[in-house]
Amino acid sequence: MYSAMRMKKRYVVFAVKSAAPASEEDVKKGMYAFLLRFFGEYGYSKLSYKFMQYEQKEGLALARCSRDSLNDMLGALALIENLNGKKARTTALASSGTLKTLREKGFSFIREKEEKKKK
Repeated sequence: MYSAMRMKKRYVVFAVKSAAPASEEDVKKGMYAFLLRFFGEYGYSKLSYKFMQYEQKEGLALARCSRDSLNDMLGALALIENLNGKKARTTALASSGTLKTLREKGFSFIREKEEKKKK
């Protein structure tokens, strides 16, 4: 496959604020359910959404989407009112094309796939 044929992706860091602490499963399932309901099956597939990780202590999450759908993703994050039945709000903090750039912006909670496998 040529590099020009590869999907161009963007990583989005967003904050999750809720009255009751939200677990990783709550955020993961809640995001999936909201995005599927908001965009429908076809729109969700075009979004190429993937939940990557969540740091419960800091309330920060990392997700990936396609470059063409970045604005749709940011708009959807602003509209979330609950995650998996728990009242919560999400706020997009930063987006980038690489994880390295996000780490340089100060989001140290981001781990690479290889670091996850070592643990």
